Amino acid sequence: MALEINWLAVIIVSIIYFVILFFWYFPSAFGNMWLKLVGKESEPKSKIIRDTIIMIPSSFFTVLIIDIIMILAGATDIGPALLLNILLWVGFVGIIGINQSNFNDRGIKLFLIEYVPYLVCFLIAGIILAVWK
Repeated sequence: MALEINWLAVIIVSIIYFVILFFWYFPSAFGNMWLKLVGKESEPKSKIIRDTIIMIPSSFFTVLIIDIIMILAGATDIGPALLLNILLWVGFVGIIGINQSNFNDRGIKLFLIEYVPYLVCFLIAGIILAVWK
């Protein structure tokens, strides 16, 4: 079975995915609240730059894997794509996030700030990839 990956869609959705995650942690969004909840006053610029660089390929590979799973599952309409991406997030991101938050006593607010943006990204990726076939 040959996978027919729409590489342009994957690249564009990867950029959207990256932008959502990047701006999620801006001080005017959730950045200041996140810093407060983790007990920090700021992050060093070198760490911000490193984390941003790492987010670029990780966003691409996440979207590529989402696309491959959607193709294999036949989720080419919005409804099935949304359901599949909710299941992917719950099964692979949400559960891990709950475990990490629980084991590290991080609380619900921190869980929501750290893991909900991935749900948003998964849903947006699912919609765009399903429509852009």
